[in-house]
Amino acid sequence: MREIAYKIGQREIKIVIGVKSSALVDQLKGRKILIRSKRVEMPFDFDAEYVVDDGEGAKNLENVLEIIRIMKSAGLGRSDFVVAVGGGTVMDVAGFAASIYMRGVGLVNVPTTILGMVDAGMGGKNAINFEGVKNLLGTFYQPGLIIDELNFLSTLPQDEYITGLAEVIKYGITLDKDLYDYMSSNFESLKSRDLAKVEEIVYRSTENKMKIVGEDELDNKGIRIVLNYGHTVGHALEAGSNFSIPHGKAVSVGMVCESKVAEELGAVEEGVVEDVLWLLQLYGLPISVDQLKVKVDRHIALNALVGDKKRVGGEILMPVPVRIGEWTKFKVPLETLQGLVVQCLE
Repeated sequence: MREIAYKIGQREIKIVIGVKSSALVDQLKGRKILIRSKRVEMPFDFDAEYVVDDGEGAKNLENVLEIIRIMKSAGLGRSDFVVAVGGGTVMDVAGFAASIYMRGVGLVNVPTTILGMVDAGMGGKNAINFEGVKNLLGTFYQPGLIIDELNFLSTLPQDEYITGLAEVIKYGITLDKDLYDYMSSNFESLKSRDLAKVEEIVYRSTENKMKIVGEDELDNKGIRIVLNYGHTVGHALEAGSNFSIPHGKAVSVGMVCESKVAEELGAVEEGVVEDVLWLLQLYGLPISVDQLKVKVDRHIALNALVGDKKRVGGEILMPVPVRIGEWTKFKVPLETLQGLVVQCLE
């Protein structure tokens, strides 16, 4: 088991990674409201609970308001806790509610998916969708404690587990060549969920993400943008499929498309696209829209690019890997990006 402490702004954050780490929930002093995925149970006592469906459709204002009603009825105070147990959807909804109730109460994230452990569970971004726009309403609010209970991963369907590894690969491609190499040489063990190997990639992903968050917590210095590699096109694909594509698969195809865009415009070294394709294919992740096996509405996808938060005027600022483990920011004219994305969608 590993414990890591960070200070982000004025917040002290502890992250615990390992087996049987979830027992720490029982040690929290104060009232606890459990917000959980309907797929998981927690064997601890809580003052109240609310069950959230998985998937993007649950990231809505109605769920947030219902959680706030439960918090109010339970008499939750600022020294008490909201405990979010589940995937990215649960943590987004619970984190948003915790951040706006009484201007913020204690927040504990217990991600139950590999995607949640290496990405959604940490970093402090909480958001819900509104009127068809992904993550339109949100806050920056750090959890005080993050518990990565690796035993939860044994219950994940294999496809969902592999899909979550796309975010780990993202860190390897943009920030950490050693992680890229580790995933390359340990793919058999990682695919079969060897927990010692999984603990290592969760730890390395945590270190990579929290270093970036520490440098750019509020996403206003142009550093945190690296965490969005693959997400400009990935979010467009999600929107074009009415959010029926799993996030990791959309990001996988997004990384390929964005690398090809950067190569086409001369922003990356020769061979980077091949390196991206190789590792994604090693894990059986999709590298083209055809492999997603979901209908993507091209018009909706292209419109999503127009509404991308990284758009400035007629350009979109994209992070791209210059070489494995190193990245840069690259401005792409919106019309150029739309044209190249159309090629990716064909």
